[in-house]
Amino acid sequence: MEVVGGTVLVVDDNENNRDLLARRLRRQGHTVDLAEDGRAALSMLRAQPYDLMLLDIMMPDLNGYEVLELMKADSTLRRVPVIVISAIDDIDSVVRCIELGAEDYMTKPFNPVLLKARVGACLEKNDCATRNSFTCARSSASVNVRSGCSTTSCPCRSPSG
Repeated sequence: MEVVGGTVLVVDDNENNRDLLARRLRRQGHTVDLAEDGRAALSMLRAQPYDLMLLDIMMPDLNGYEVLELMKADSTLRRVPVIVISAIDDIDSVVRCIELGAEDYMTKPFNPVLLKARVGACLEKNDCATRNSFTCARSSASVNVRSGCSTTSCPCRSPSG
């Protein structure tokens, strides 16, 4: 299954990096919005839904770690998948981002083929989760509005969840 045409927010304080990522993503069929810092990104995330965010770490004011922390604390924003694209090539940074909720981590300069694969996989995973949640909500509503999802009949929950 190939997911095409996601809405992606690119967040990087470097204009050249933003433009390069935007051009590549648009050629792949995505709608792209740009934010030059973490505050602008959070404002845009609150104003409209995004299927994915590409986030730099080293930015003035609010850095990428702080953006991830604020997103994780917000029940709506934490649902937006994030791929970190950073010049920091350090395992501690990767681990920190994943622990803060990032889906993936890529280093700069990025490989365009790998970027396409990771964006596609992330959008497909998000699309599948959205469809499963809708299916779960419909199933629950048809059985008992108050019951919510059960672990045995709901495709969006694991047996442990």
